[in-house]
Amino acid sequence: MYGFLTKLLLSKKLKFTDGEIIFVGENLTLFPLKTMKMMTEDAEKKGKRAIQQLYFYGWHFGYTFTLAYKKSLKLKNFEDTYKSIMDVAAMIGYGDYKTFEFRRQMYSKYENIKNPFALLFYPSEKKHCHFIRGANAGGGAALHAILMNGIELKCASQNGKGCVFMNVNNKILKEEFPKETKEQLDLEWLRPKQLELIKECGEDPKAYERYPKKTTKRVVM
Repeated sequence: MYGFLTKLLLSKKLKFTDGEIIFVGENLTLFPLKTMKMMTEDAEKKGKRAIQQLYFYGWHFGYTFTLAYKKSLKLKNFEDTYKSIMDVAAMIGYGDYKTFEFRRQMYSKYENIKNPFALLFYPSEKKHCHFIRGANAGGGAALHAILMNGIELKCASQNGKGCVFMNVNNKILKEEFPKETKEQLDLEWLRPKQLELIKECGEDPKAYERYPKKTTKRVVM
């Protein structure tokens, strides 16, 4: 990670100036996980709609952050772009990432190892990574250039080890993960907000809903 961080600094993709942290032209800030824990607990007390709003805040962060970095890379190979973006994800502070497999514009499955945010809740009977799940999915949408959302299969808040997430395009979510989608997502509420953000960022919202008709190549990491 330190070598990768050095590359970002030397290439000036990441800059620290007086009062600012700038990553590929986007202003960032440091944010305590204990504060996010309080935000998460407040959302959970208010119910599913508040959880969806917290998830969307994460999706907004992941999409805008990843889109800016993706455009700065100018890599033609999707696999190289994927690996570089996952290196950045591991640097943010939500634990290291290990990808199990992915299919371009369809899904990706990965582990968030020793997620320090989820461990703040350990031991718990529930999954609590609403914001991080959203950030992962927003990043996945920007990377794959397809409308994706995220489900959490395992959580470090329950097992004390790591979280297992999937970013999945909406078509596959409805067809293959109806139980997880119903429990964790409100796609009808999220979709217009996500498409509006995509448009605001200069991307074509219609292109993000052109789901691949054929199965794309499965890549196992």
